[in-house]
Amino acid sequence: MTELYDFSVDAMIEPIERLFEREFPTDYGIFVPHAQLTEEDGHVTDVDLLYVAGSSKMLHAIKILSTYDTCLFDVQEGIHSMSRAYGNYLWLGLPLDEFREGEAQYNDILHNTCDERGVGILTVQPRGRGLSAKIISRPVKQEGDFLDHYDGLRKKWREVKDRNMAMDGYEIVDYYSG
Repeated sequence: MTELYDFSVDAMIEPIERLFEREFPTDYGIFVPHAQLTEEDGHVTDVDLLYVAGSSKMLHAIKILSTYDTCLFDVQEGIHSMSRAYGNYLWLGLPLDEFREGEAQYNDILHNTCDERGVGILTVQPRGRGLSAKIISRPVKQEGDFLDHYDGLRKKWREVKDRNMAMDGYEIVDYYSG
């Protein structure tokens, strides 16, 4: 069944975005696929999708992988690398069939490891003629403001927030940019 569907990172982004729009609705949310870090540091983990859920302290950072083995065993890309990612909520996403088969084979080790580290798990599966995403476990919130770690993210978020607030009839006063 999985051969019929494309579980590449780019194909899994759209169903994950739809999931986040349902689960974390906001008027000031933005998605940024393949966000660039402001500083090139080999120790920081790149993520595949960012979602700012209305506040600068509600940044969801999602790493999307195609296989269970990569999630569990790849130190540079999988669960072990997520401690080096920037975000208030850190997520791993993978195809549902990969998750189920891996958990059966390895006795729920990915789920348990993610729970211990505060990382959430998302899965993507076929539904109808497309793909759909669901939450398996939720991450633990990390306090802080991580927007400035990603190139241009704060500016994009402010533009969306200011435009939406202006449409609601609020006057925008920018106290921060001299």
